[in-house]
Amino acid sequence: MGSIGLAPGYLMALLAGSAEFFGGLALVLGLLVRPAAAALAFAMLVAILSVHIGKGLFMANNGYEFGLALLAVAASLVVTGAGRASLVLAGGQKHRALKTPRAARIATT
Repeated sequence: MGSIGLAPGYLMALLAGSAEFFGGLALVLGLLVRPAAAALAFAMLVAILSVHIGKGLFMANNGYEFGLALLAVAASLVVTGAGRASLVLAGGQKHRALKTPRAARIATT
């Protein structure tokens, strides 16, 4: 990662790889969904801004289209939290979404 301007390169690569692997694993299992999604959203934002932004939108030019889609998914998981099939909710906790403005609630129903 040092070659793209993120120093120290080894540490940044280790942090990004760990966020993606363990964050993805946590999302699949349904554990710590909001913190994992926040870490993934941050990793995607850094990837978009440091690598893909200058290449345009589309993936054919190595653009930020896919990273933007992943960022949107991660951001939505930060807001909504775990779904009914998550391991956290299987333990008996209630599903709680973050408080959102009324317009956002209407748009998602």
